[in-house]
Amino acid sequence: MDIRQLECFVAVAEELHFRKAGERLGLSQSALSERISALEHALGARLFFRTTRQVSLTQAGAEFVQDAKKILADIERSVANVRHTADSDLRHIRVSGVDEAISMLLPRALLAFRKTDPHVHLQILEISSSEQHSHELIGHRTDVAFVRTPHEDEFITSELLHRQPVVVVLADTNPLSGFASLSASDIADQPIVGYPKHARPILHEALWSGFRQIGAQPNIVCEIIDKSTLLQFVAHGLGIALAPAWVQNIAPPGVTFVPFEPCDNQIDLYVAFRKSGNSDTVERFVDIVRTTADR
Repeated sequence: MDIRQLECFVAVAEELHFRKAGERLGLSQSALSERISALEHALGARLFFRTTRQVSLTQAGAEFVQDAKKILADIERSVANVRHTADSDLRHIRVSGVDEAISMLLPRALLAFRKTDPHVHLQILEISSSEQHSHELIGHRTDVAFVRTPHEDEFITSELLHRQPVVVVLADTNPLSGFASLSASDIADQPIVGYPKHARPILHEALWSGFRQIGAQPNIVCEIIDKSTLLQFVAHGLGIALAPAWVQNIAPPGVTFVPFEPCDNQIDLYVAFRKSGNSDTVERFVDIVRTTADR
């Protein structure tokens, strides 16, 4: 049994005339008759009484016609829903990203994109693990990802957007806040608000590598993942911290930012996306991200 057979059955049931039903469907009477016979064979029941002068429904046919109409209506509705969803997905972008991109770059990119496509819908997922970003892209659960490390394989590509220097965050009352720059030696005796390695591996390594070079261990008083919370701890004098320079944009009153030496301490931001299968909307959004990051 197939959809076309049901359509043929409903047409004949409504017209009670094979020629008229055939004209309605664009089929010859013989082709129409063959499909009705195939349907009756599949069902194991006769659906019509047919003579040379009259066509009428059997009791089984009269019972089945309402079900057949409902099946066809359900199929039509399902097809319409699929098409609507497909059209909607073309205007739907799923973005995952690290905090800098979500807080700083993405709002500017979205504002610029809405000037060309005001009806686009953006879904945002905050993820800190670059490996998880890759899984989300490959699994088509996200379309664009902002990550800290580059990714290149048969499915995903990435592009460097910019580099951020690492700075030391201090309370304004800290005597070191007036320095032009600070090294690991300068902060060796300071209490430090650090990051857990699993959540912030790049900043964690920036701190510990600097201290390894001077043969010392940092005095970590606590470890925090969220940068807004970390800034509050520093502002209240609980310690100093390392952070990417962009956090100056979200800093509370009472903190100062001093460059951390050596100057090669940089934090990268990449945009990653699938190499194929992206909608035009996603492709245009990535172009806007490139332009926005250059400003």
